[in-house]
Amino acid sequence: MQAQEQQNESLNLMLVEDDEIDRMAVRRAFKRKALPVNIVEANNGQQALDILLGESDLTAPPEPFIILLDINMPKMDGIELLQRLRSETTEPRLRNAIVFVLTTSDADRDLDRAYALNVAGYLLKTADKGGLDAIAEMLWAYRRLVVFP
Repeated sequence: MQAQEQQNESLNLMLVEDDEIDRMAVRRAFKRKALPVNIVEANNGQQALDILLGESDLTAPPEPFIILLDINMPKMDGIELLQRLRSETTEPRLRNAIVFVLTTSDADRDLDRAYALNVAGYLLKTADKGGLDAIAEMLWAYRRLVVFP
């Protein structure tokens, strides 16, 4: 029953991205596909962490949520945020957060570090808007099909 109820809810997403144009492109992809999404945005890893810990004027997305995370950002980059989230001192709801990386970096080092920190997927940004549409659809399908705790 709980899994069936979950299918009817919107996707709660925290978008951690320093580039406003990229944030707009993600929002547009969900809008083009008419997918119900609740997006909370952060400009960098530190702002995202503050939001998630309740140390910001912005409110964290309702649970369950997915984090869509860029790697290359100022202040605290995506890898640093992942390290903080996965730290033993972090509360379990954040330590076990579902994170997908969305980045321009195809460097093996970034890919390896992200997967070592238990990301659910590593997605490359493309100039093709169809790529973001496919990512929006994939995240929506993930939300609908996976049973969250």
